[in-house]
Amino acid sequence: MTEPTTTQRLFERYNTLTRRPTVLDPRTRAVVFKAFWRTLGSWLPADRRACILDIGCGEGALLAFLRDQGYTNLHGFDLSPENVAICHRLGLTFVQQFDALRLSEFPGPDHYDVIFAIDLVEHLPKQAAARFLEQVWEHLAPGGYTVIQTPNMGSVLGVYHRYYDLSHEFGLNEKSARDLLMVAGFRNEDIEIRPAWNATTLPGYFREVYLRLLHRLVFLAEDASRPRIPTKNLLIRARRP
Repeated sequence: MTEPTTTQRLFERYNTLTRRPTVLDPRTRAVVFKAFWRTLGSWLPADRRACILDIGCGEGALLAFLRDQGYTNLHGFDLSPENVAICHRLGLTFVQQFDALRLSEFPGPDHYDVIFAIDLVEHLPKQAAARFLEQVWEHLAPGGYTVIQTPNMGSVLGVYHRYYDLSHEFGLNEKSARDLLMVAGFRNEDIEIRPAWNATTLPGYFREVYLRLLHRLVFLAEDASRPRIPTKNLLIRARRP
């Protein structure tokens, strides 16, 4: 019998071992929902009946937020059985345990209006990432789009967040993220990358100002190829024509 890998052991009890707060706690829920509204609000579909898939949905925070915003056609899955159980405790009983690398086999709708992959791509083997994103493209309805969040290696905080999670496999900056999506079949003109500003308190806004200034100072020595986005995460939207 094959011994489980380090990553497999981690995912079995992902929430317990990583000690992550969940939106089962009302205070956490309020902060997380406010942050989601700031980062993702302008990229949410206007139609509350839009077909939405959350890949690697974790403990269900984003799906719970979308449900709270009135979206009714929600789908999601996660590799961790513990995360799926937490989703079910939140009333997200449709969430399944499934592997993102087998997206083409997922027993859901053939096409989605929006596919979220928040804090997911960095957990995949780099050599499998393009095929995964190609499958995402294949599952988007015409005019649909995917929203991706991933650690930003162009940030002064990038290395810390690249290695913050034991299961992270690789990292991207704003150039290599665009390259990866184009390798997967998305057109350059259909890809938008922006900072993931998510502060919800006055101290948080001050930290964001400080980060902007620090980023500019650190990269003064770099040429025109210097990174423009200072946030610890990149937010990416890529559309299928």
